[in-house]
Amino acid sequence: MNVAWQQQKLLRFCKENGIHLSAWSPLSANGGPWGSLAVMESPILKEIAAAKHKTVAQVR
Repeated sequence: MNVAWQQQKLLRFCKENGIHLSAWSPLSANGGPWGSLAVMESPILKEIAAAKHKTVAQVR
């Protein structure tokens, strides 16, 4: 799952059918033409990172 794109319907389907779901491109392909900055710009993740003196990528 991705922090910025929570696919709850897909997650439910996978759980109901015993399918393991894992994150792919968890940082949202930051900088890629198909990606977005949604994860790296998340206010919640920025707050956590600042409190731990880390970058967003390090706490993700």
